[in-house]
Amino acid sequence: MPFQSEAVANKFVEIAREKGDMSLMKLLKLVYFAHGWHLAVTDGKPLLNQHIEAWKFGPVAPSVYHAFKDNGAGPITTRCMIFDPSVENLLDAELITPTIPSSAQLDPFFDRIWSIYGHLSAYQLSQLTHQPNTPWFKVWFEMGGKDRKGTDIPDHLIHEYFKKKMAA
Repeated sequence: MPFQSEAVANKFVEIAREKGDMSLMKLLKLVYFAHGWHLAVTDGKPLLNQHIEAWKFGPVAPSVYHAFKDNGAGPITTRCMIFDPSVENLLDAELITPTIPSSAQLDPFFDRIWSIYGHLSAYQLSQLTHQPNTPWFKVWFEMGGKDRKGTDIPDHLIHEYFKKKMAA
């Protein structure tokens, strides 16, 4: 079952409070790497409830960007809140903090993603996503993503890329 992208982002904000720093670009890339590795280790089951898009500085989960963009380039220290998506009438909706339920038992997975990527800067993470043959590179340069705002990076490309990395 895919999770709200904001819940995945909030998990990394929690981890960063204990183990490191967090900026918007770093958060966006960590969410992407978690989604990619989840696709690889679960044989194509998405972690996120939305598609990743190819933006100028790399892959982005748009709802995560919009939830945290007010931080600008400054540090992110608090989790985001969103209107409860289960309420149909937005006027009746309350703000909630999206979280990954503990029953999902994904803490070791998120800790592993952090141990691999958490020590890297936002710039270094962005550079990893910009290498030739990455899903972002293919969509941005080979599939015309740089000419169309909000071009999806298909999960099958992300899955294939991370599956190859897992086999290496």
